[in-house]
Amino acid sequence: MRTALLRITARLSAITLLAGAAALGTGALPAHAATGTVDTDTNVGVTIRSGNATSFGAVGTQPDGPVEIDCQLYGEPVTGKFGRSLIWDHVPGKGFISDAYVNTGSNGLVAPLCSTNPRADKAIAWYVARNGSTAYQGYCEMAAENSYGKTGIWPSAKADWNDAVARGVAHRGDLNPPKGALVFWDLAAPYGHVGVARGDGYFWATSVNGKIGLAKLPYFSNYLGWAWPNF
Repeated sequence: MRTALLRITARLSAITLLAGAAALGTGALPAHAATGTVDTDTNVGVTIRSGNATSFGAVGTQPDGPVEIDCQLYGEPVTGKFGRSLIWDHVPGKGFISDAYVNTGSNGLVAPLCSTNPRADKAIAWYVARNGSTAYQGYCEMAAENSYGKTGIWPSAKADWNDAVARGVAHRGDLNPPKGALVFWDLAAPYGHVGVARGDGYFWATSVNGKIGLAKLPYFSNYLGWAWPNF
């Protein structure tokens, strides 16, 4: 009898949890959200954007004060009240704000990674649109930067990688880079080579059979690792 009651109780608890998840429209239990405090010094709030870069359209303003963050991701670096940050915070039902204007009590992630990365999607789409092109042969760093809407940031892929190493954010030898991460090789000394990860073990880059193309990691020899773009 006791065993039967325990089973009934467990089943009722499971049903309650699933009902709560369904009410949220997730089909699973929600991840833990975090909180922070927006502070712009000017009390005008911070711009909410549709993606994790200033190139995405403004969709509103998050006023100074407490804010809920349901997930975070890496994007365009922004310098604000709390220094320079590559992290963007997603405000539920609104959009993305730069973590450079949010006091979360940490310089790192305080919420789960977002399941989508709009900026990375645009970078990958840039390569897809140029699949087979030879226009960037010998200019892999320029291609990577251009895919992110930037140019002239680093003189070479090796300089870009060395920056990541100096900042302590280089993932040496890791063959599982997330979508949008830059992947590096120690090729064509002293310049190196760089591409953009697709997030499934493949990457886009120049010099794939002599042109812009898609290949499976590591493909080239002397693979160094990956890092989020610092531009």
